[in-house]
Amino acid sequence: MSFLCLYGKGTKISKYLIEHDKIYEAVIRLGVKTDTGDREGEILEEKKIDLQNLEKEKVEKVLLSFLGIQMQMPPIYSAIKVNGKKLYEYARKGEQVEIKPRQIEIYKISLNKIDEENSKIYFTVHTSKGTYIRSLCEDIAKALGEIRYDGGAK
Repeated sequence: MSFLCLYGKGTKISKYLIEHDKIYEAVIRLGVKTDTGDREGEILEEKKIDLQNLEKEKVEKVLLSFLGIQMQMPPIYSAIKVNGKKLYEYARKGEQVEIKPRQIEIYKISLNKIDEENSKIYFTVHTSKGTYIRSLCEDIAKALGEIRYDGGAK
């Protein structure tokens, strides 16, 4: 099996690779929710983390619950086009637009590390094309009973 890692300006060639499954190393930071679903966004909500939600057994069980085919709601800050316009263009203008969920598949997902001190969960996920890691991180946080913002993938 071969792997390709895109970083910085290298991500510009990702459009040629999107038709393939992907493996991501991702980080969820619990406790803060932003409008973009990442650390770049404006904070919408903050809350104290319940450390029970960071127990290894609970986190692993929640991660495994995402295995298989499912419908995922793409983030409003994405390049998906609706009526010829990218979703993030609607979002930046504060305009409402209907976003339709997309079918994705999680083939494998595994916990790498839990950082209780910084309320972070590190995991690896093998996904089908079209999977939004920000959305997956938000869904995982919801399943844990928490909110998040500082997701990211490599």
